[in-house]
Amino acid sequence: MRAGPSALLVFAYFIGALLCLSFVDPACCRFEPDGPAGQRVLWWLLAPWLALAAVSLLAQWRRWRRGSSWWAAVLAPFVLAVLLAAFTWPYLQAVNAVAGSRPASFGGEVVGRWRSAGRASIHGMRLRDTRSGALVSLRIDKREYDALRVGDRAVCDYRRGRLGFYFRWRFFAPQGCRFERG
Repeated sequence: MRAGPSALLVFAYFIGALLCLSFVDPACCRFEPDGPAGQRVLWWLLAPWLALAAVSLLAQWRRWRRGSSWWAAVLAPFVLAVLLAAFTWPYLQAVNAVAGSRPASFGGEVVGRWRSAGRASIHGMRLRDTRSGALVSLRIDKREYDALRVGDRAVCDYRRGRLGFYFRWRFFAPQGCRFERG
């Protein structure tokens, strides 16, 4: 089967998103003090792609309909729109990091630990930030997770990008967390 130019562009877009993720590590904050509202960011990522899917469906109905059932032809552009929106997030993180950033740190008492289920488990901690008083959930390495206990004090260094998202560089200047026994 031969892929057309549109399929190659989508494939290149996905590869670019994976490259962006390989350099910028999002803070994985469940609460980001002074950060953009997550729902609003999600909507603004998804809205343009959904609008493009609707326009594509209206303008190219015959092409979408060729060789597939009517429900697949209606659903396909919107599924593609959701995938493109999901792969827009790494580009947004890369722009956030490259456009300029300043150091930021979260520090306080660790009030809990968490781990995601699945093949690629992600480890994290919840801490009460002494500066803002907010409960912040941050991703940490497995090695740090194993050594960490509730009641310990932690200080984690991040960078706050131009768009307001917290991140770490993966290779160039990796920041880390420091822990003290509570």
